[in-house]
Order: sequence, then structure tokens, then C-alpha cells
Amino acid sequence: MLVNLKDIKIKKRVRHDLGDLEALKNSLRTYGLLNPITLNEKYELIAGERRLQAAKQLGWTNINAVILSNISDVEELELELEENNQRKEFTKEELLEGYRRLENLKNPSFFRRLFKLIKKLFSRIKSLISKK
Repeated sequence: MLVNLKDIKIKKRVRHDLGDLEALKNSLRTYGLLNPITLNEKYELIAGERRLQAAKQLGWTNINAVILSNISDVEELELELEENNQRKEFTKEELLEGYRRLENLKNPSFFRRLFKLIKKLFSRIKSLISKK
């Protein structure tokens, strides 16, 4: 659900230090909001304060949010803690592998480009044959 940022209320939070938001703001600029923030039915923030603050700093007026109804204060705090506690950073090896794969996709080798061209050609031929 799209929610106006002015309507969102921030209650007392567990996390006080939001850290540097520049990388998150760059991600929002480039890819948009990948995961919505979470609010209760009174539009009080449950999870996603860093995303919310980054969106505000970018001058956004609306943000995608999941609205949870009939949720207790205990459940809200559990969700806030769970969202921030269950993240696992990539290992150095996983991160290197991911960037290596990304580099290969962005800059394919001659043989990969040739294979894609042949695949595309056969796909067009197949499409032409099926139209007859």
C-alpha cells in the first residue's frame, strides 16, 4: 500500500543509531524500494526506519508499506527486533563471487556473446516456422 510519509508516526525505537544512509539512498535512487516498510493500522512504524529516513532525505512523498492490523505492542516489538536481528551479512567469499558473476554478466566473453547470438537466431527461426 502506498502511504504518505507525512502520515507515518515513529514511536520509541530500539535502534538509535541509523548509521550512514548514503548507500541506502543510492540503492533507493537506482532500484527503488525493494522491501516495503511495516506499519500498524495507526500508521506507526514497526520496521524499516532506515528505509523511511532515506526516502525522506531523498524527498519522496510516498512509500510502499505493509499495514498490520490487530497487532499487540508485544508483537510490534518482536517484529522490530526480529527484522533487525535476523539479517546475515554476506561472507567475503559470497560477496566476491556475486560481484564476479555480475562482472561476467555485464561484460560477457566473446564466446558467451556468440552463444547468445546463435540462440537468438534459432529462436527467431523457430518463431517464423511456427507462424506458417
